[in-house]
Amino acid sequence: MRRVILSRRLNSATTMPSAQDTLRAELAAAAARLIAEEGCDYRQAKRRAVQALLGPDAETHGVLPDNAEVEYEVRRHLSLFAADTHPALLAALRRTAAAVMEQLAEFNPHVVGAVLGGTATEHSDIELHLFSDSAKDVEVALMNSGIEFDAEPGDSDVRPTAQEQLLFTVTAHEPGLPASLRRVGVRLHVYEHDAIRVAPRFRSVSTVDFELHPVAASGRANLSAVRRLIADST
Repeated sequence: MRRVILSRRLNSATTMPSAQDTLRAELAAAAARLIAEEGCDYRQAKRRAVQALLGPDAETHGVLPDNAEVEYEVRRHLSLFAADTHPALLAALRRTAAAVMEQLAEFNPHVVGAVLGGTATEHSDIELHLFSDSAKDVEVALMNSGIEFDAEPGDSDVRPTAQEQLLFTVTAHEPGLPASLRRVGVRLHVYEHDAIRVAPRFRSVSTVDFELHPVAASGRANLSAVRRLIADST
């Protein structure tokens, strides 16, 4: 099985980290801890890390880590502190995602985010991209299935912008999930059909020490790909 090897970027001038590089790494590690342990999103985690290490009015130019650097630290945190439990948790979340995708198959569901990429924790929602010319059709399908949901507008800072986001929880009975995680959050991003033409962002290759399955690295995966990922990860 071909794997995508993630490798850390090296300073072009020297292998010795500068003070700025060291601070970036410290901020990335602090943000990663907040993501893994408290469920912060990346933006919130970086903001809190800056406030904790530098103060609320600190100048962050050149030292604020990007999302790829923080993601590397999340992976490292999970490998150090959750090595015994995280693989089973991730597999259970992926199987739960596949079950939801089967239920919504008419809308060409694709899983994205931490559950696909492999950095999901007990705080993570399953994030799915659905494709339908009418978000109302998705709402009707959920209502017909007896699923109660909340609706939010799509994130206008993301292109293409989803018509709508639909949030609900599902009951999961998968081995590997802790008793406290029998209700798993699901967030549906409903796009128009043509949005499928916009290529997903492939995982960054700016980190080190971790092998990433090609499906996990793809940025967006349909049901058959998720099933292959689950089978190859067992």
